[in-house]
Amino acid sequence: MVDYRPLPDDRTEEFRSFVTYAFRPESGPHDPDEDDDLPEPAQVGDPYGVFDGDDLLAVCRHYWFTAHVRGDTHPMAGLSAVATPPENRRRGLVRDMLVESLREYRERDTYLSALWPFKHPFYAQFGWATATEYVTHECPPDALAFARDDAPLGTWGRLDADDWDRLPSVLAAHGERYELTLDRTEEWWRKRVFSGWDTDPYVYCWQDATGTDRAYLVYRVESDDGKTLAVQDAAWTDHGAYLAVLGFLADHDSQVETVRLRGPVDSPLLDVVPDPGEVDTTVSAGPMVRIVDVPDALTALDYPAIDADLTIAVTDTLADWNDDTFRLTVTNGAPSVERTHDDADLSLDIGTLTQLAVGHRTATDLARTNDIHTDDDTTQALDALYPETTTFLREGF
Repeated sequence: MVDYRPLPDDRTEEFRSFVTYAFRPESGPHDPDEDDDLPEPAQVGDPYGVFDGDDLLAVCRHYWFTAHVRGDTHPMAGLSAVATPPENRRRGLVRDMLVESLREYRERDTYLSALWPFKHPFYAQFGWATATEYVTHECPPDALAFARDDAPLGTWGRLDADDWDRLPSVLAAHGERYELTLDRTEEWWRKRVFSGWDTDPYVYCWQDATGTDRAYLVYRVESDDGKTLAVQDAAWTDHGAYLAVLGFLADHDSQVETVRLRGPVDSPLLDVVPDPGEVDTTVSAGPMVRIVDVPDALTALDYPAIDADLTIAVTDTLADWNDDTFRLTVTNGAPSVERTHDDADLSLDIGTLTQLAVGHRTATDLARTNDIHTDDDTTQALDALYPETTTFLREGF
C-alpha cells in the first residue's frame, strides 16, 4: 500500500528533479541553483507524492478550479506534473497515485477532474476522456492585414501583473460561449498568465474608443525556425474586438514571419480572411476530463425543464465507487440519483459519461461510434437531457 501525502516544503527540489526528468530530460539533471530548468511553475497548486517510508517514489500536483458547465459553476480539480523517475516505473505507482488523487477529490466534494495528457490513451485507460478540441492557425502576418481597416477605433496597451483585474471581464464575455471556461483567481492571473516557464510573455489589452476593455492577447516571440509570434491566450468580447486582435497581430509583419493563434474549434478566422489558403489550420485533441463521483456530478448539473427516468450502468476500473448502476430521475429539470439493481437502460464507461455530461459529445454521436449501448428512445432522452454544447478549456497546467 503506497503512502500518498502532501509534499513538505523541504522536498521541493526533489519534486523539481522528478518533473524535470519527466518533461525535459534533455536539459540535464535538475540544478537547484538554476531557475530556468523547471518545466512548470512551482508556485501554484499543491504538490503531492507517493512515498515508501521517507523515500519519494512519484509526484503530482493538484489545482483547485471553478469551471462553468451547463449554465452553472462547479468545482474541478486539475491534475498535473505526474512524474515517476525511471527507477520507479512499471510498479503501478501512477495508478495508485491516481486512485488516491480521485479519493481526495471526492473527499473535498470535487466531482470533476481535468488534465493535459502527454498521451491520450495513457489516461483514457484510467477513465479520463477528451473533453475539448482546439484549432491552431498559422499564417504570415500579412494575411491578417485586412483587419486593420475593418476593426473599430481603439488602442492597444501593454499590461503588467498589477493590471490583471482588467482582463477577467474580457475572459468572461468570451468564455460564456464555451463549457469548461474557468474562473481564474488573482494568483492564477499573476503567476500563470503574466509569468512564464522560461520567459515571461507579452500581455496586451485593447480598449475601444469609449475606454472599455474588449480584447487581450498573451504571446511570445519564438525564434527556432524563423521568428513566430505564438499566441498562448486570447479573448475578445465580440466580432469587432476580434478584428482588433487580428489587426494587432498583422502589425508585426516587420518582425515575424509567422503568426500562430490557438483557439476554440469555432474560431472564425477562415471565414474572415480574404484568402483562407494562406492559413494552415490544424485541429488537435485537447485536455481530458473525468467525473470523480457519479451521483454528485449528475445531480449538480442543470437540466432542461423536462422529465426523464433512466438506469445507467457505469464502468469505472479506477474508482470503485462509480463502478455501479445508477437510476437518474429528472422531474421538471430537477435531478436525483440513486444506486439500483434494476436492469440498465444503457451502459457506458466513466469517460464516455463525462463527455456526455460536459457536452463534448451527444448521445447520438456516442451511439454512432458504439461508445454507448442503448435503444433509440434512450438515446433521444439523453440528447434532450444533455444537449450539444461547445467546449473549450484554454488553461494549460
